[in-house]
Amino acid sequence: MSIRLQDISIGYSAPVVSAIDAELVSGSFTCLVGRNGSGKSTLLKTIAGLIKPISGQMSNSHSVGIVLTGFPALQNTSVFELVSYGRIPHQNLFAKLRESDRKAIEDALETVGMAAFSERMVNQLSDGEKQKVMIARALAQGTDVLLLDEPSAFLDYPSKRVLMQLLSDLAHHQRRTILLSTHDVELAKQYADCIWHIADHRLICTDAPAFDIGSL
Repeated sequence: MSIRLQDISIGYSAPVVSAIDAELVSGSFTCLVGRNGSGKSTLLKTIAGLIKPISGQMSNSHSVGIVLTGFPALQNTSVFELVSYGRIPHQNLFAKLRESDRKAIEDALETVGMAAFSERMVNQLSDGEKQKVMIARALAQGTDVLLLDEPSAFLDYPSKRVLMQLLSDLAHHQRRTILLSTHDVELAKQYADCIWHIADHRLICTDAPAFDIGSL
């Protein structure tokens, strides 16, 4: 199943992007590009259900996890504990972690290559490691769709490549549907299936290898 956007306009008091007609296909990796202030974050939040579209229809029966820019300022919190917060929607208030919760957390950490860091304090991690943990927290929710807002903003180039490969693998091997906003267009062309480009208040969808960087 996919997420279908039909003649959607997004924004707060006035549209920032209008007449969006696009589809996020299950098991696909899509990158969202555009200038600062063009509406990338607003679109992600709309798909996540954090903001209502101004007009149009969105068909989505999937559970959605979103990873926003930046890291939580946490002290004395282990990697395992941070990822465990992703299990809160599956628990009763004040409930202890069940075996199924622990399994989901361990599987998420294994998927992003952070299982060996389970007991490490979050404030001792590099930016790249923190980003993987935030992705693991979203995966622990058991969501079908993962939305990420500038996940590579604070990473060096090798870490950006590792992150893009991880997201590509999640889409193609685990059938997750991945959408992330990024300014790293060259990497998007290399790793993504499709590029969504916001320009002049419109969204243009292009197969990643065919995307013209000069259009930015």
